[in-house]
Amino acid sequence: MYDVIIAGAGPAGSTCARECAREGLATLLLDKHHFPRSKPCGGAVSQHALSLLDFTLPEHIIEKESYGARVHYGGRSIEVQSKYRFAVLVSRERFDAFLAEKAVESKARFVTGERVVSVQEAGDGVTVVSEKATYHSRFLVGADGIHSRVALALRPPLGRSEMALALVSHVPAEDDVIDKRQSRTLDMHFGIAPQGYGWLFPHRGYYSLGMMGLASRIEDPKKVLSDYAHALGMELPAVQGHFIPIGGIKRKVASNRILLVGDAAGFADPFLGEGIAHAILSGKLAARAIIDSIRDKRSPASAAARYRRESEQRIRKNLLVALRMTKLLDRYPDLFLRIFFDHPRALERYMDIAGGRIDYRDFQYRLFARTLWYLLSGCF
Repeated sequence: MYDVIIAGAGPAGSTCARECAREGLATLLLDKHHFPRSKPCGGAVSQHALSLLDFTLPEHIIEKESYGARVHYGGRSIEVQSKYRFAVLVSRERFDAFLAEKAVESKARFVTGERVVSVQEAGDGVTVVSEKATYHSRFLVGADGIHSRVALALRPPLGRSEMALALVSHVPAEDDVIDKRQSRTLDMHFGIAPQGYGWLFPHRGYYSLGMMGLASRIEDPKKVLSDYAHALGMELPAVQGHFIPIGGIKRKVASNRILLVGDAAGFADPFLGEGIAHAILSGKLAARAIIDSIRDKRSPASAAARYRRESEQRIRKNLLVALRMTKLLDRYPDLFLRIFFDHPRALERYMDIAGGRIDYRDFQYRLFARTLWYLLSGCF
């Protein structure tokens, strides 16, 4: 009998496992893959995400640092640079493996190569059946991604209108070429996909070139990415795809003994698709709720209620603002074009979200004031 089983060893699951194991809980971390494993992703980890970790990333994990962004839309471009770092670029293969190692260092048991087949919640615990074994615990945390097997115990699977489709490719390049083109700058092209964008991020020895858009509205995603690559003057190597949950939508994230975190809970930024910061935060919130429930001998329902309340206030409501922004950009692109491109201050403030200096709710007041100014001045 474990105190907690975490299904999925991405940033959410490894963070949750580390927090629980550090507090002395008997912790089992399961993943269907053997680590290190490939993970399609742009590889940008925000400073906000890094601030949630209580340790620093070693130098070999960080491939590049970003202090600026170039945003393109409708033939226009704007670039802003910051005096502080707002993101680092990593290989998710190494980054995720490092987080899992930190959980193991804290005495979590890490079992790989076991896919969760079914879960059963009973009055005295949860039974988890994998492809190789059966496990029992007081709590189960579902950190097994957008197609979470654990989440099916709480709610139906997400529909295509509730997820974005992302495609990504690694384009090889010499480091001096990358540094000359965009050493510390992230390139983002909006308008190439419905409710989405294309990106070009610098890494060590390659670019991450990708795109994302609302899954239900993209008819030929490979063509969208191919056309984007050609517009940048690049040949497209092998392509990997993955789905991203549209954050901000109200979903069930906990029952009495089962808590969902990260993509399994639907906690991803609908504007940029970034999910690592919300994964780490949700993993910590779930761990703290479980730890205190066991330590104080409270009912499992109290842990679930606490996690629902805290994740709603600190994550879901924040992502709801981002979802509204995404829909407004899709519906009124000319308005957003003027707001963000006629004055760089708006983009600078948006970068502060990734930098962890403000959140979307802080940003929406500044965005509303600027939108109102444009409307009243007759610019739209």
